[in-house]
Amino acid sequence: METMLRLCFLSFLLFSPFALSERCHSQDKKALLKIKEDLNNPYLLASWDPNEDCCEWYCVKCDDKTNRIYELDISSSLPDPDLKGQIPPSVGDLPYLEYLTFHKLPNLVGPIQPTITKLTKLKYLIITNTNISGPVPDFLAQIKSLELLHLSFNNLSGSIPGSLYQLPNLVSLHLDRNKLTGPIPDSFGSFNKPGPDLILSHNQLSGPIPGSLGNLDPERIDLSRNKLEGDASMLFGSTKRTQILDLSRNMLEFDLSNMKFPKKSLIWLDLNHNKIYGSIPVGLTKVEYLQQFNVSYNKLCGEIPQGGELQRFDMYSYFHNKCLCGSPLPPCNFKAAI
Repeated sequence: METMLRLCFLSFLLFSPFALSERCHSQDKKALLKIKEDLNNPYLLASWDPNEDCCEWYCVKCDDKTNRIYELDISSSLPDPDLKGQIPPSVGDLPYLEYLTFHKLPNLVGPIQPTITKLTKLKYLIITNTNISGPVPDFLAQIKSLELLHLSFNNLSGSIPGSLYQLPNLVSLHLDRNKLTGPIPDSFGSFNKPGPDLILSHNQLSGPIPGSLGNLDPERIDLSRNKLEGDASMLFGSTKRTQILDLSRNMLEFDLSNMKFPKKSLIWLDLNHNKIYGSIPVGLTKVEYLQQFNVSYNKLCGEIPQGGELQRFDMYSYFHNKCLCGSPLPPCNFKAAI
């Protein structure tokens, strides 16, 4: 009988909700439940049961030592019609958050909430493939801990705030595929070196590329499909770390002849559909790992240098220039218009 009582008592301890204390901090749980409510209680967050430990919920991660929520990733592989509304202001009530993601949420609308500035530990802010709108907020520069700011594939409009250069730890800035207008801020040349990767493509940015960007040395620069004009020579240099440089489909106009290129790092150079003139530099034959190259639809002239990787690319990487010739285009004594 005594043995039976002991077994019953042990069973009670094992299956009682009080047997193990909940890891989740009560303030974090309260904030998360408010987020769920503000997003219309979507199926994606069905595991967010107030009777369960929030450290076990889908889309969140708790720190093993502090038991505080440090990651919130609300992403959907398929569009969730139930998830709708604006970014919940209560995301600012998760003070230990380091990683915040909203991804592939077509019914997420409205502006980026200023309460995000309360997240003083935030390293990654990723809001991509949504329908958020309004400007890229100036107040994002207050989150000094930010290392990665990705706001791609949204409906953001207006100009890029020059204050973003005040983010001392930023290594990656993606603002591509929005409706941004105006110039690239001159202040971007004041980012801490080497500067963040700058992915600003597929917008409506206009004006010249600031000469101050020559102070930086990011690995990736993509300014393609905008309305930028004038000089881009400050982005080139043999001692830079550049891996990807895409300036295609703008209105840039400069002499390519004397540009220098990093021999070891450069793998992607796309300059198509601009007004670039001069000749293709012989130095490009020394670039060892070039995988993508396109200078078509410009005003280049002269013989294409022979050697290196340049003949790996077909005529479509070179055609529609003023008077380029030589392999893979017709020989230079060929007089027909290219």
